[in-house]
Amino acid sequence: MARRTPNPGSDSESTLREASRQFWTKYYDALKASHTALGRPLDVPIKDRNLTTTASEHISVFEDYWRAELARQLGVPRDQVGPRIIKFRDHRTKSFDVCYPLEGNPKILISVKSMQNAYRNITNRVEEALGDSAVLRVYRHQAVFGFFFFLLDGSVARGRAVQGKKVAAKDESGRPVGISPFLTLVEDGGDFFSLDKIEQYRKPEGKRPGRESARQDVVERTALSLLDLVAPKPSLEAGIHYDAMAFAPTTIRADGAGSRWNVDLSPVDQRLEARTFVSKLIETAKLRGLI
Repeated sequence: MARRTPNPGSDSESTLREASRQFWTKYYDALKASHTALGRPLDVPIKDRNLTTTASEHISVFEDYWRAELARQLGVPRDQVGPRIIKFRDHRTKSFDVCYPLEGNPKILISVKSMQNAYRNITNRVEEALGDSAVLRVYRHQAVFGFFFFLLDGSVARGRAVQGKKVAAKDESGRPVGISPFLTLVEDGGDFFSLDKIEQYRKPEGKRPGRESARQDVVERTALSLLDLVAPKPSLEAGIHYDAMAFAPTTIRADGAGSRWNVDLSPVDQRLEARTFVSKLIETAKLRGLI
């Protein structure tokens, strides 16, 4: 089948920004609806965030985006790219978010992940990414494998946000238990939809001085970790490293009217740029004689 020459396109960043806006809108609306359904005012911290957003399927926005983008740059019909369960052995299968083609031997695969909070778990997320790649290579698949990771950028991710006092239940001794909320808005990585009553959640001044400034920049830390996992250049032989990665730390702010989100992609190392992500996968697939 004849294919067009892969072309990342000059508007790839703008289309990814739009996908990020749709992703965030879906996530935020589901989170807010769950919060208010529990009878919680908007000026109290979010509770059980992960439990309330599981059903929103916000990650599907990015999955659909990369399926369409891969099909476009390959020059194949959109319905030839989609999710797929790969059978390695009778006892071992694995689901992939993006696969080309949908029949026969897989040639290009993409894993899609996101993180909007709970940045303390970033190490686990990176290790999961390494495990996904290892599974593919243990079963000697030569398929090209890419990894896309959206991370909400803001004061929490950058280690600048202030944490408040614990507001959950108390233990038998009367001490507060639970996680201290970050005193900033959800779109900044925090735990509040409204900051109208934020002062009542602040810790007393002078308590554990200097602790707030000791937090790490999760965005920089994540970028360095991902660079450890990506191949430096296209390789004829598949290895444990990902063949390409796209890291998208993204800042999100409400516009003045509060009816639309302003989205900006933060700069990253060129080896992690989303702009060249798919073209690198296609280049590697050609090198291996897969396409």
